[in-house]
Amino acid sequence: MLLSVIVPCYNEEGNIDLFYEEAVRALGDLMPRTELIFVNDGSRDGTLEKLRALCGRAEYRVRVVSFSRNFGKEAALLAGLRASTGEFTSIIDADLQQRPSYILDMLKILEEHPEVDAVAAYQEERKEGAVISVFKKMFYKVIDSMTDVKIMQAASDFRLLRRPVVDAILSLPEKCRFSKGIFAWVGFETYYMPYEVEERASGTSKWNFWKLLMYAFDGIIAFSNKPLVISSVLGFFIFALSIIYLVFILAKTILWGDPVAGFPTLACLILMLSGIQLLGIGIIGQYLAKNYTETKGRPVYVVKEEWDSAGRLPQEGDS
Repeated sequence: MLLSVIVPCYNEEGNIDLFYEEAVRALGDLMPRTELIFVNDGSRDGTLEKLRALCGRAEYRVRVVSFSRNFGKEAALLAGLRASTGEFTSIIDADLQQRPSYILDMLKILEEHPEVDAVAAYQEERKEGAVISVFKKMFYKVIDSMTDVKIMQAASDFRLLRRPVVDAILSLPEKCRFSKGIFAWVGFETYYMPYEVEERASGTSKWNFWKLLMYAFDGIIAFSNKPLVISSVLGFFIFALSIIYLVFILAKTILWGDPVAGFPTLACLILMLSGIQLLGIGIIGQYLAKNYTETKGRPVYVVKEEWDSAGRLPQEGDS
C-alpha cells in the first residue's frame, strides 16, 4: 500500500460521504493504492452507520476502527497509526477544513526531497477568535521555554509521514499522549507547508476554550518537569522572604516597640501562602495523576469492532 489516510471521527455523520467523495476526486489515480482509515471515536450520532454503509459500497479500500466509547482524538490518532500499512501515512480531519488535495502537495514534497521525512501543514492566517489566538501563542512560548523539543507554532496534526516516522511514533509506549510533542520529540526532518483552512462542511467544532486549555496543560506536563522546578524555587523564595520579614518584625519590635501588624496583614499573608501551596500541590498532583495512569497499564482505547470494504475484520482484542 502506497498511502494510508487516517481520519479521526467524532459525531461527523454529515461529513463521512462528503469526505470520501472529495478524497476520491482529489487523490484520483492514487486511490487504488490508498486506504482510508476512519476511526470512530465513540460517536453518539449516526457516524458509525454512515461508515458501515460506506464500507458496503466503497469502490476503494475503506477501513473502520470503532471504539467502545469516546477516548479522545489522541487515542484515535494512535489507533489509526497502528492500523496503517502505507509507505506514506497522512492524518487529516473529517470535516473538510483540511482538503485532501493538500495530501498530493505533501506527497510531491517527500518524493522530490528524499532527505525530508515528514510534511506538516500550518496556518499562515488563523481563522479563530482573538482570545483563542492569544492563548495559543502564549502556550507555544511557554512550552518552548520549558521543553527541549521545538514545537512549530500553528502547526496542525494534518501531516504526511514516511513509514520510519510512523514506526518511531508507535514505539513510544506512553498512555498519556500529546501528539504535537511526540511528532517533535521523535525528530526526523520535517517540512512545514502553509495551507488555508476551509469552512466545516457540516457540524460544529468539538473544541472549546476549556478543552484547549486542558490540552495545553497536558502538553506541558507530558514534555517538561520544569513546573515542578518552578514550584520548588518559588517555595524556597517565599520561605527566604518569610525569614527576612520575621527578622524585620523582631528588630522593629525590640528597637522601637512597635506592635506586630494586625489582622489585615496576617490575613493577606495567609491567603497568599495558602494559594501558593495549593498551586504547588496541584502541579505535583497533575504529575502524580499522569504517573498513576501510566502505571495502571490500561489500554489507550478499546476497539469494539473493525470493518473494511471487504467485510468485518477479525478482532485482536483491546488495543
